[in-house]
Amino acid sequence: MVRFARLGGDFMPDDEGRGFAGSVRRFFRWPREVPRGPAPAVPLARVGLFSVAAGAGIAALGWGDQVVLMALGPVYAMADDVLKGVRHRWPGFAVGLAAGWGTVVLVRATTSAPADPDWADCPALAAGSLVALAAFAAVTRLPDRRETARP
Repeated sequence: MVRFARLGGDFMPDDEGRGFAGSVRRFFRWPREVPRGPAPAVPLARVGLFSVAAGAGIAALGWGDQVVLMALGPVYAMADDVLKGVRHRWPGFAVGLAAGWGTVVLVRATTSAPADPDWADCPALAAGSLVALAAFAAVTRLPDRRETARP
């Protein structure tokens, strides 16, 4: 029988007696009995919009090297949901990163560089950040195999 301890608002299996190895195992593979839901869309949207606004503000201030911080907010938001144990967390994280990176490369290739070099990466990172969050949220909303296999 699996016991659950209420920690930080999430249900996590109680790994008494397992030590470090049990904690590492739980990080990569949760027991099947643990309920998993999709990633919440509203907090992800808030993080994405805040990151885009903060990145545009940083670029407007002339701190061009710091625009990459625009991409860190969504990555940390996805990693936080992975740690909380959302449904399809690792495939969602991988798809989100790949979609975001692909969007950044595509936007950089298709847009001309503005006269001000501080704004050169801003559109690509903004689009990549938002696409990464959208792809992550979409993958975590896919139905679970166990739920679809039931008659």
